[in-house]
Amino acid sequence: MSLRRVDKLLAIFIVLLILFAVIFFSWFALREFNHGISDGFDHTIYRQLVWSTLHGRLLWCSLIGADGATDLMMHTNLTLLFLLPVTKFFNFPEVFLVIHAFFLAIAAWPVYLIAKEKINRRAGILFAIFYLTNTFTIQALIEGFQTRSLSVPIFFLAFYLLIKKRYFWFNLALVILCFTHEINCLVVFMLGIYVIFSQRRLKHGLLISFLSLGWFILVIKVIFSHFGNSVPLETLGFIGHRRVLSSASEIVSFCFLHPIAVLRGCLSTAKLDYFLRLFLPLGFLSLASPGELAIGLPIFLQNFLLSQRLLGVQTPRYTMTLLPFIFISAIYANAYLSGKLKSRWGYILVLVIVCWSLSVQRFIRDPEYNPRFMQISAPISKNELIHRQALKMAIRLVPKSVSVSADLRALPFLVNRFELYDIPVHIFDTEYILIDQKEPSISPRVGMPEKEYLRMVDQLLISPDYTVVENLDGIILLKKGK
Repeated sequence: MSLRRVDKLLAIFIVLLILFAVIFFSWFALREFNHGISDGFDHTIYRQLVWSTLHGRLLWCSLIGADGATDLMMHTNLTLLFLLPVTKFFNFPEVFLVIHAFFLAIAAWPVYLIAKEKINRRAGILFAIFYLTNTFTIQALIEGFQTRSLSVPIFFLAFYLLIKKRYFWFNLALVILCFTHEINCLVVFMLGIYVIFSQRRLKHGLLISFLSLGWFILVIKVIFSHFGNSVPLETLGFIGHRRVLSSASEIVSFCFLHPIAVLRGCLSTAKLDYFLRLFLPLGFLSLASPGELAIGLPIFLQNFLLSQRLLGVQTPRYTMTLLPFIFISAIYANAYLSGKLKSRWGYILVLVIVCWSLSVQRFIRDPEYNPRFMQISAPISKNELIHRQALKMAIRLVPKSVSVSADLRALPFLVNRFELYDIPVHIFDTEYILIDQKEPSISPRVGMPEKEYLRMVDQLLISPDYTVVENLDGIILLKKGK
């Protein structure tokens, strides 16, 4: 068989593999959504940001703050604007999940290209499989739509374009990354430094670093403040002296003045486990190529400065933009070691496969590691299907554009309005209230105990201000007035 024919067969195989991954990831995400496992909060925020932009309010969401606000007070999710045509013609909650699954799966293509360029085609396929089965990739699917995940294929592609010295498209990819999320700017800054040392392009690298850092400062100091956020970088949730340190100056100052406290926090069991989950699947190869790994240093440091609670709850969200550099550094280490060790390299490759297998096995079998995966893999019972159908029936009875306060699982279906709130926010002010009495999903930003929630439901049912429109399998729809 000729070399050209082998190349074609391998290319067809990787295309079919990615196509299968897109279909499987989409099915997986939709099943998770229909299973009712995802809380729907972030999913609703992103959908309403796009919907409100289509209807005259740029990136506005009623779920931000007490009375709603523009997302530009917290994040620069400007690439959501590319989804305007999709939302215009396909305004369904499932569409965002399919887009998210597509972006996560398609990232395997630049992974293949990078590994093919640095090692060989077979290694490209192997690393593509490693990426598609990485525990953080699967967890990102379970977590639902996140703009950070959209950055993953773009980071991989940008690095491949850099390798091939296609600088115009490389620069364009970096611009898109900076507009996708503000934290990406710091990674692009590191990429600029990498360009200086790896490509010997001093002016180009300095320009990238200067512009990305300038945009980051502009976003944090000007844009966020202009739209009303007086606490930039609040998502870091860094804990110091038992209080949240949210500003950059506070965090830097605390790290310099209390290095032992910072080190103690980084060496906690949860963070050491996180370190293991990052590097074990690729046999710790990434640590052998520090130059490429250092590009993702801002994300890595951000995650290690997170509070224990955020690290446990929101790990996939904060990790996905680090994952490209875990893989790229592992590919570079593979290329370097294969040249140095030659015949012994086969044993190291076996070790990597064993480490990957252990990581996947733990993810599947350990309920404490990822309990939601176990829920999704379980069959959907008849009672769950009936309950989900009752929820959708009640949602269809809610008129468009009226104000609604609803259970979290109902929120993604009700975004076509400017006044949509998560119970109990504005619960006595809205025209409609949709409650799940049987399986309540309580807002994470409120943290109301379930007993208090059910007591509130009882009060609403006897309230003279609301009338019961529907009560089916614990799904209760209330309308204001008689």
